[in-house]
Amino acid sequence: MARTTTLSGSLTSTLTSTVINEFRFQYGRDREPGEANSDVTEARIQTGGGFFQLGRNNFSPRETTIKRFQLIDSISVTRGAHSLKFGADLNFDRIFNFFPGLFSGQYTFSSYLLFAGNTPSAFTQNFAGPGTSGAETHPDMNEYGFFVQDDWRVNPKLTLNLGLRYDLQDLAEPSVNNPSAALAAAGLNTTTPIRDANNFAPRAGFSYAFDEKTVLRGGYGIFFGRTPAIMVATSHSQNGIQVTGVSLTCTTLPNPCPTYPNIFNTAPGTGALTPSLYMFARDYAQPYVQQGRLGVERELLSNMSLAVTYLYFRGVHLSRTRDINLGVPVPTTVTDPGGQTFTVLRHPFVRPISGFTRINLFESTASSRYNGLAVELKRRFARGFQFIAAYTYSSAKDDRPDQTMVVVGTDDFKGLQNNLDIASDWGRSDLDIRHRFVFSPVYEIGRINNENAFARGLLSNWTFSGIITLQSGFAHSALISGDANRDGNSSTDRVPGTPRNGFTTPSIYVFDTRVTKSFKFGERYKLSLVGEAFNLFNRSNLATVNTGRYGIANSSAVVLTNPAAFTPFGGPRTFLGERQIQLAAKFIF
Repeated sequence: MARTTTLSGSLTSTLTSTVINEFRFQYGRDREPGEANSDVTEARIQTGGGFFQLGRNNFSPRETTIKRFQLIDSISVTRGAHSLKFGADLNFDRIFNFFPGLFSGQYTFSSYLLFAGNTPSAFTQNFAGPGTSGAETHPDMNEYGFFVQDDWRVNPKLTLNLGLRYDLQDLAEPSVNNPSAALAAAGLNTTTPIRDANNFAPRAGFSYAFDEKTVLRGGYGIFFGRTPAIMVATSHSQNGIQVTGVSLTCTTLPNPCPTYPNIFNTAPGTGALTPSLYMFARDYAQPYVQQGRLGVERELLSNMSLAVTYLYFRGVHLSRTRDINLGVPVPTTVTDPGGQTFTVLRHPFVRPISGFTRINLFESTASSRYNGLAVELKRRFARGFQFIAAYTYSSAKDDRPDQTMVVVGTDDFKGLQNNLDIASDWGRSDLDIRHRFVFSPVYEIGRINNENAFARGLLSNWTFSGIITLQSGFAHSALISGDANRDGNSSTDRVPGTPRNGFTTPSIYVFDTRVTKSFKFGERYKLSLVGEAFNLFNRSNLATVNTGRYGIANSSAVVLTNPAAFTPFGGPRTFLGERQIQLAAKFIF
C-alpha cells in the first residue's frame, strides 16, 4: 500500500513597509511498495493494431521510494509603479527504484489463432548482471531554479510583466558503465549526459486598456521541462551490464525460444545475451516550450463579455527514444489482399553494432507545434443566471516526442516508424483536437415568495448547472499488424502511402449535469441534496479504435492480409466513460 509522508513549514517576514521575505520548506517521502502479481508469464497478442495482454505485468513487483527536500525563498519589493519579486527554488530528490522490467519474460503472438496454437513470434527476458544491483537503481537528482519578476504599471492603461528564470538539473551517474569497445568505436557510452547549463527562460506580458470596455492582452515566454527520473533509472539499469537480456525471434529454425509459458531460470550462455540498451545522447538538452498568446476582450453588455485569443506553443528539444542500431533499409515490394503493390523500406536482420539488439538513445530531437484560436463568451451572474461558452479551433503537430518509452515491447507503440528518418513521422499529434466547444450554464432559483410554506420550501433554493462538450474525435493511423520494416517494433508500421494520424475517430458529445436543492434551518444550519449525472444520455464515445489495416501472412515475401472479422480497421476498442449517476447530501452547521 502506497504511503506518503509530508512535513512543511513557512515563515513570512515583513522587513520594511515595502519589502517582504517568504521562506518555505518541505520534506516529502513517497513510498510505493510492490504489487501482487500473477504467476503466469505475460503474453501480448497483437490485434487490430494494438495488443491484448494477459498474465503478469512484466515490470512487477516494482517498488519506488522518493525522498524530496525542497527549499524556496522569495523577496517581494514594491517601489512606486514596480512590484518586484525574486528568489530561488531548490529541490533535492533521493530515489530508490526497483523496476525488474521483463525479468519475468514476455511472449508476443501475432494473432489469437497463433496464441491458441502456442506459436509465439518473439520472446524477451532480462536478467540481473553478475555482481551488480540488477533492477535496483538510485536516479537521484538536484534541481536549482532562480527567478526574477517585475510587474510594472506604466500608466493607468498599460501594465507590463517582465521576468527571467534559470533552471539547472543535475543527474546522478550510474553505478556501473558498459566498457564495450563496439560502443566506444561508435562514439557511444552509458554515462550521464553532459550537463545542460544553458537554460535561461525569459518571459514578458502586457495588458493595455483602450477604454473601460476593451482590453488587449499578450505575452510570450520560454518554459523549461525536466528530465524524469524514469529515464535516468532506465539508462542506469538497461546498459547491458547491470541488466542483461535476450530478445529472440521464435520463427527461425531451430526455434531458440522456450515453450510458453516457460521462461529461462538462468541467463543463457554469453553468446545468446543480446541486450537492448538505453542511454542518453551526449548532446542531450533539457526540453522547453515557447508559449505565446495575443487576445482582446470586449464588454458587450453590462454583464456579458467576448474574448478572442490566439495561442501558440512550440516544443523544442523534446525528448524521444530512438533505436540507432539499425542497418540501412532496402526497398521491398509488398502486396495487399487486392493485388495492389507498395514499396516499403526493410532493415536487414544484422545489427550494425554487434552484440546488442536495440540501442535506444534518449535524444532531445523531437519538436511540436500548436496553433489555436479560442473564442469565449461569458455572462457574469445576474438574475440567477450565468454561463461560459467557449470554442477552440486548433492544430497540433509533432514528430512523436515521448519521455516514457522505456520498456522494450510494452512501450513500442510510442516509437518512430522509421528511426533513420525522423521527418517522416511529422504529422498530426496524438493530442490534436481540431474543434472543441464547451457550454457551461448555471441557473439558480433563490427564495420564492409564496404564502404556502410547503410550496415555498419545495420551490425555493434550487441550482441547475451543466457542462455540454462537443469536440472532434481522436487522431489515429492505419497500421500493419506485424513488423513490416523489420526494425524489431511491430507497433508502428503504417500502411504505405498513409500519413501518421491520418484518420479520426467519430466526434464526441458529452452532457454532464448537476442539480442541488438546499434547505435552511434557522441561521446556522443548511442541508444540501445533490444529484449529478455524467454522460447523461449514455452516448458511446469512442476512445480508441482498431488501427490494424493489414496483417502479414509471410514476413519474408511481405504479403499483407486483411484483419480478422472481429477486429476490423476503425472498429471500436475502448470507450470514454459510460453514464454515471451519483447522489450526495451535505450538512453545514
